[in-house]
Amino acid sequence: MRGRNIQIIAFLLLSIFVSFSLSQGKTLVSKNEKILSFGDQLAKNDLEYYQRFSRLTNSYFVSEEESVEERITTDVYGFKGKSVKRAFLYSLIIPGTGEFYAGSKIKAALFFGLDVTLWALYFNYHGKGKDKENEYQDFANDHWSEDEYKYWLWDSVYNREIDYAIVSDTFPYKDAQGKKTYFSHHLPDKKTDQYYEMIGKYDQFKFGWDDFPEESMEEIGRNMYLDLRRDSNDWLNKAKYSAMFSLANHILSAFDAAIAVKKYNKKGERFSQLYFKMRLTERDDEIVPKFTMSMKF
Repeated sequence: MRGRNIQIIAFLLLSIFVSFSLSQGKTLVSKNEKILSFGDQLAKNDLEYYQRFSRLTNSYFVSEEESVEERITTDVYGFKGKSVKRAFLYSLIIPGTGEFYAGSKIKAALFFGLDVTLWALYFNYHGKGKDKENEYQDFANDHWSEDEYKYWLWDSVYNREIDYAIVSDTFPYKDAQGKKTYFSHHLPDKKTDQYYEMIGKYDQFKFGWDDFPEESMEEIGRNMYLDLRRDSNDWLNKAKYSAMFSLANHILSAFDAAIAVKKYNKKGERFSQLYFKMRLTERDDEIVPKFTMSMKF
C-alpha cells in the first residue's frame, strides 16, 4: 500500500514537471519570436532612416546586387542660366533693366541715366516750343486779318466782279494773260496748324498782314511772325530728336542686354564644368555621405 502511494506521488510530480517544461518551452519560443520581431523592426527603422538621409542628398539605395558606384548621384551645384528674351524685353521697355538682370550694374546705370536725361530734355524742349507756338499764334491773331485778305481778293484779283460777301480764294480768276487759273493754296476755314503755317509761308497771304502797305514792300510784321514760328519749330525739333534718341537708346540697350545675358550664360556653363556631387557610400559596413568634385576637359 505504501509503495503504491509512492508511485502515485512520483507520477504526479512527473506530470507537473512535464507540464512546466512544456509551458516554459512555449514561453521561450514566444520570447524568441518577440526578440526576432523587435530586431526586424530595428532593421526596418534603420532602412527608413538611411532612405530619408539618401533623399536629402538626392540619392537612393539600390538592390544588394548593385555596387555602391552604381548608385545615382546628383550635383550639389546646379547652374541656372538667364533668359535672353526676358533681358531683351526688360531693356526694350526700360533701358538698363535688362543689363541689371544680367548682372551688369554699371551699364544698367548708364543706359537708364541716359534715357532719363533724354526724356528730361524732351519735356524741356517741347515746353519751350509750345510756349513759342502760343506766342506766334497770338501774334498772328493780332496782326493778320482775314478781312484784309478777303478785300484784297475782291478788289485786286476779282476786280470787284463778284459779290464781296461770297468772295473766296477757291474761285477761278484771270491771270495777266487773261487765262482762267486757280490759287494753289486755300485758306482753311478753322485756325489749324495748317492755317498758321500758310499765312506766313506763302506770298499769296501776305496781303492780310496789317503792316503791309500798298506803296511799300516792307513786311515787318510777317518777318517777326516767321522768326517766332522758326524758334518754335527749332525747339519742337529738338524735342523730337530727343525722343528719337531715346527710342534708339531703348533698342540699343535691349540688344546689349541680350548679349550680356548670353555672356553670363557662357561663363556659367564654363564654371559648371566643375561638378560637385554628394552621395552615400559604404565604409566599414556603414553608410556615410561622400563629397566629390570633378572637372570636364
